[in-house]
Amino acid sequence: MIKRQVFTISQVNRYVKQLLDADVLLSGLFIEGEISNFNAHSSGHMYFTLKDASAALSSVMFAGNADSLTFVPKNGQKVIAFGRLSLYEKSGQYQLYVDLMEPAGIGGLQLAFSQLVEKLQAEGLFEESRKRPIPTYPSCVAVITSPTGAAVQDIIKVMRERNPAIKLVIVPAQVQGQGAGADLARAIGDVNDWGKADVIILGRGGGSIEDLWAFNEEITARAVAGSKIPIVSAVGHETDITITDFVADKRAPTPTAAAQMVAYDHAQVAAYLWEKYDSLHIAIKNNIVDRHAQAKSLLTQLSSRAAQRLDWEKQKLTHSTALLEKVSPYAAFKRGFALVQDEAKNAVTEAKSLKVGEKLTLHWADGCAIVILLENQPKAARIFASRQGSADDAGQ
Repeated sequence: MIKRQVFTISQVNRYVKQLLDADVLLSGLFIEGEISNFNAHSSGHMYFTLKDASAALSSVMFAGNADSLTFVPKNGQKVIAFGRLSLYEKSGQYQLYVDLMEPAGIGGLQLAFSQLVEKLQAEGLFEESRKRPIPTYPSCVAVITSPTGAAVQDIIKVMRERNPAIKLVIVPAQVQGQGAGADLARAIGDVNDWGKADVIILGRGGGSIEDLWAFNEEITARAVAGSKIPIVSAVGHETDITITDFVADKRAPTPTAAAQMVAYDHAQVAAYLWEKYDSLHIAIKNNIVDRHAQAKSLLTQLSSRAAQRLDWEKQKLTHSTALLEKVSPYAAFKRGFALVQDEAKNAVTEAKSLKVGEKLTLHWADGCAIVILLENQPKAARIFASRQGSADDAGQ
């Protein structure tokens, strides 16, 4: 009889695992398949199944590797996964331990770009209504970029040529590689905390999509959107498009163009001001001439009206004088009348009020005389007054 050797399940699973782990082919292979049963665990691990038309393979991607993904895996998505095939001893199930994964047929970076664009657009971060105008005449400009790149030199050169009066602050930041997005976000936060810049230029020179990827990261995009200071995105060449271009308040096709956009040309401004000065000088001169002509015309009108008013007042005065002369006592004096006063200086208006021997004063235009009444004939006086119809005549 053949001696039987009995194994435990653990022994069998361990043996099979060792066989799989020792296989060179299975220790590092690329597998293409469609994702199903995808489950992103709270620990950061990702569990899913890769399948094709006739078979399926359990797969796992641990958190350390999942963090490096540039896209979000979804059910139904075709991917190419790189990893090793091994056995999970506890369940006896062999599975693919994925180290790297990218979409099949489309680059992972491009997919990540599209997914983030869709996400941020849905949140309204690309809306023109939330974007602010770039200051026309900034006094201080902050440039967030690599301090050693060609882009910063171009920006400095252009801004110094256009307007050396603008204060330029270079804020060094990592623009490429692992952690570059977080460093860009940090620099944006620092400039905002400083609070003295009127506008920020965020950018770098050209490169591949991998080189520019820091400007496509969500942390960078949200920092740009959250900035209190307007930001001009100036990444790469004119054909390079990044997510910061969509979120920023303004996009410049190149760093040089950003400097031209932000720094107003002092020579052009000076020429503009001189032009305005000349126009204003001419306008003021013409206005003075017009005002002088208006004043002269007004003075002529006033003089004419004053002369007319003076003639009218003279006529009124002549008329009033004539009326006064008619009622003036001096006019009566000229006609031979005299003013009679008794000793109390009261005017004598009736002859009957006189007494013989009373001293009277007679006034004429050129003087007066004192007389003593020797005889009073009131009847005759009354007859005379009646005949004349005037008390003044009775006095005479």
